[in-house]
Amino acid sequence: MKKKITIWVCSILCFVLIALCASMIITDTPATEIEFTGTVTVTDGVPTPAGESIQFVVEEDGEYVWVYEWMGQPGMVTGMSVASADGVDVFACTAEGCYAESVPMELEAGMYEIEVAYLTSAETMNEFLAEHGIDEVGDDFYEYKANGTWTTEYSIGLEDASGMGIGFKVVFVIGLAVGLLVVAICVAATKKGDDIKNQFDERQELVRGKGFKYGFFTMMISNAALLVLKILEIPLFSNMEVAMTASIVTGVSVFASYCIWNDGYFALNENRKSLLVMFGFIGLLNLVIGIGNIFAGVVIENGAFTFRSTNLFCSIMFIVVFIMLLLKQIKDRKEE
Repeated sequence: MKKKITIWVCSILCFVLIALCASMIITDTPATEIEFTGTVTVTDGVPTPAGESIQFVVEEDGEYVWVYEWMGQPGMVTGMSVASADGVDVFACTAEGCYAESVPMELEAGMYEIEVAYLTSAETMNEFLAEHGIDEVGDDFYEYKANGTWTTEYSIGLEDASGMGIGFKVVFVIGLAVGLLVVAICVAATKKGDDIKNQFDERQELVRGKGFKYGFFTMMISNAALLVLKILEIPLFSNMEVAMTASIVTGVSVFASYCIWNDGYFALNENRKSLLVMFGFIGLLNLVIGIGNIFAGVVIENGAFTFRSTNLFCSIMFIVVFIMLLLKQIKDRKEE
């Protein structure tokens, strides 16, 4: 058993080193950042220049966030719009001066054009709002200046909405490796003896085979359902990584529950009490983290579960397994 633990530890450490090297080698695609700087002169309410435009390329499909920052002077409002290559608006806003970011939005890979328009009257403001379908009315009482000079400073950035930069990926890989190491040590602690191999009898192997089958088909049906919803463009309850985690959790829960209830989960010399305590502890720990994420307001965004909700799904799996283990022990004691 000591030899087996050593092999587990060495394997996981090797996995950590390989994953870290891969994370360091694979760099993130840098965020697109576009800057507009210049001088605008307004004479008799007419701006010169009337606006600016620039094209840029989105390298790959994905969910992005617009981060825009500009400094303005009272008397002139700036409108900004982003359109795809076929002329369809994907984003538009107006402001005198601000620093903000948009809600996450899906963008397809391709060419886009940013247009900046200088709005110097209520009429031009209302025209811009109507042209880009913004459900607001220009403020007729805004004090536009008919004459003056404005120095413009704009920074418009496009960032990956997932926020999973290289730092997050490194931390995620380290956390995953540490979790695997802890699980390996806990599982090893549930085994009795150093020389006796944990084995299953023929009846248990049959039960485990059926459990694998039921768990596999459950996960396959779940993934097929997610695929159909994605193809039909029906909104999911979460992003895809969370949906896949839920599918895995469901399949594992079916396998574990079936095997536990039919005496195929434990090997002949496995410490059941230690495993019961371990599952209860891991389930409770994930539940506490999940509740903390709920109070932090990071579990649901725009009506969908985020990656931070995976702790809740994992806690449900471990709690289900813990309850099945507890019920099975009570059932066995009554039968004895």
